[in-house]
Amino acid sequence: MKQRNEPPTLNSLIAFDATVKHGSMTLAAEELGISQPLVSQRIRALEEVLGGVLVNREHKPTSPTMAGMKYYNEIEKALATIQRATDSAKTDFNDFRTKISISAYFGFAFHWLMPRLQRLQQAFPDYLFEIQPTNSLSDLLASQADIVFHYSSLAGKYEYEHMMIEEEVFPVCSPELADKLGLKAGQNLTDLSNIPLLHKDVDDPRWPNWKSWSKGVKLKPSTNPIVFRYNNFPLIVEAAVAGQGLCLGWKGLITSFIEEGKLIPLGPSLTSPGRGYTICSNYHSTFAIGNVIKWLVNDA
Repeated sequence: MKQRNEPPTLNSLIAFDATVKHGSMTLAAEELGISQPLVSQRIRALEEVLGGVLVNREHKPTSPTMAGMKYYNEIEKALATIQRATDSAKTDFNDFRTKISISAYFGFAFHWLMPRLQRLQQAFPDYLFEIQPTNSLSDLLASQADIVFHYSSLAGKYEYEHMMIEEEVFPVCSPELADKLGLKAGQNLTDLSNIPLLHKDVDDPRWPNWKSWSKGVKLKPSTNPIVFRYNNFPLIVEAAVAGQGLCLGWKGLITSFIEEGKLIPLGPSLTSPGRGYTICSNYHSTFAIGNVIKWLVNDA
């Protein structure tokens, strides 16, 4: 038996707190990731220290006794303070990890970088990665990020620049819409009339749109296209997967959707040698950033 002057353990206090909050030792056990008998054992140990009964075990849902409720009200805020302090300390300790910031256009960050982030973190568990997506060229140029992904030809402004994915742009659509329109994977489009086209709400000269793509592949653009506009590339891809129209897809960004059968590629493709997604950095010579850049380039 425990002595009355012995202080309660934190585990016993947490078990009691969780049981009162949930009205159930079983639910408290699920929250804490332990067994229900262990929750009961910890509460009994607390009751031995205090010298009284805290919980009515015969009642369902489990409820505290009057003395138990009074005790709960007095310790609840203290336990919450301990939890906040613990979370804060964990964050502070994590801040000592090597931080590496990566800036990229939103579409590239969403469709190319984010799917690789878990594997990147596993490859470098001691690094803390911060992704900074943007659709603003001025923000990207002004970025102080350790690694920057540009969509252009080689910028010539960084100590290290490497073309990772050369530009290749081609139409894609859902298999269901392709069947409806009588299109097959790999088929070259010859007429855009009466085909629903998906594009951004504001044309940006940095990326081909349907008009510039048509001109580049020597296809007569539709004089009256059915165009649905969205404000960013991930939304356009989502609409294409849902069968709302055809969108232009970029090699590297759209590949996983094709491999998974969510979209099928059409033609012709518009290629621009020497232009595409370029990884840039002024810190390539540092050990940490140099290794991360090597990993990203190899993965591409």
